[in-house]
Amino acid sequence: MQKKIFIILFFIIICLPSVAMFFYKTDLNVEKRQVQGFPELKKDGHINGDYFSELTDFFADNFAFRQELIEADGVIKSNVFKESNNDNVIVGKDGWLFFSETLDDYIGRNTLSERKIYSCAKVLSLIQENANNNNRKFLFIAAPDKNALYPEYMPSRYIKISDVNNYSLLKAEMEKLGVNTLDLQQMFKNVNKRVYHKLDTHWNNEGAAMACGWILDNLGKSHYDYSNEKYTIKKNFSGDLYGMLFPKGKKKDENVIYEKKHTYEYLSKTNNVEDISLETKEDSKKGSIVMYRDSFGNALLPFVADEYNHGYFSKAVPYNINLADDYNADAVVIEITERHIPSLIEEVPYMAAPLRTENLSVQTTDKCKSVIEMVDSENQYLPFKGAVDKNYLSDDGNIYVRMYNDKNSYTFEAFPASYENEKADGYHFGLYIDTAEIASGSYDVEVISQKGNEYYTSGSGVEVELEE
Repeated sequence: MQKKIFIILFFIIICLPSVAMFFYKTDLNVEKRQVQGFPELKKDGHINGDYFSELTDFFADNFAFRQELIEADGVIKSNVFKESNNDNVIVGKDGWLFFSETLDDYIGRNTLSERKIYSCAKVLSLIQENANNNNRKFLFIAAPDKNALYPEYMPSRYIKISDVNNYSLLKAEMEKLGVNTLDLQQMFKNVNKRVYHKLDTHWNNEGAAMACGWILDNLGKSHYDYSNEKYTIKKNFSGDLYGMLFPKGKKKDENVIYEKKHTYEYLSKTNNVEDISLETKEDSKKGSIVMYRDSFGNALLPFVADEYNHGYFSKAVPYNINLADDYNADAVVIEITERHIPSLIEEVPYMAAPLRTENLSVQTTDKCKSVIEMVDSENQYLPFKGAVDKNYLSDDGNIYVRMYNDKNSYTFEAFPASYENEKADGYHFGLYIDTAEIASGSYDVEVISQKGNEYYTSGSGVEVELEE
């Protein structure tokens, strides 16, 4: 009899998480991640071959009491063993939490190749050129990883291999190419204040206000100075890293709350800073800004929006640089977090490729295996993508696309970035050619790669017909 009771209890226990799902709702917003929804039996008119694996993932994300169990595991591991129960979170000293994706940058390992670093800087250089040609100011900033500013709170077991990382390499390359940037990492170190949350990935309001001031100083824009503004410190901020460790936890992080109130208004339908795009106005101010941002821009946005008559803030990728024309921007700013530096070559920015007037002395050889293809045309743009032969491109070499016939020849510089799902290695490229710059007619199209002071092509790979 006792054996039967244990068997019945065992089945009740193992069935409880599944049965209780109908009554227990899991709040996954605190975990800041994509979750598996309930799968469909059919997709696009066909039987879903991944139905059962998706069903398994759905259960794993939604079974009852999941977050309570994670909470208990997190409390034991972080308090007793000083370890994390979540691969995305590093439990540091004195209650500090860090994002594990920043570990490579912190240690100085797995840095990008010279070619990739050059390509990242070149993408920014071409965007800056576009802005400057349209009488706009351009600025790129990399929001520092938290452990770059507060290494003393990282666990002692993480020992630096090198001080060289993607940020230091990119900073040096941007200096060579003349890209306008700010070294926020050093600037924050100089103020010697706690400007990041202990339980979150990002800077707090004081850090955002400082960053905004430095950005606007660089752009030559007058602004309110928060350095002497009165503030209180309140424990009212929900940390993303804390939420990953303790989904049911109630602990709040400290944040700086300034007495000065923000004065901007939203023109967009929503006022959620997590949204992909937001539009703002401040009638008493002048000027317009377009800012391409990531999650660090959430706290930054209110301070910037207060200082411009019109602001447009976008998280969308690829960057649509033409938005600067649409909103008649005076300034274009790109903000990304340090750990996302590799993303600069993952998507070709949407803008007209720069036309080059210099006459390149190009060598055609069948040994060069560079390829080019045309993508479906968009409005007045001709999109091209492809890959150049690594043997015919130096680490700091540029990539060009030339359209030519018996009467005309046009050479455009391409972005050393991937188009859609192509490999982001600095050898793949993409660009949008503005047909308004080209006379009508039939053209051969070839890709040209630079190696040192020499230029190579495998010859025409595409034919294009432009009508009047």
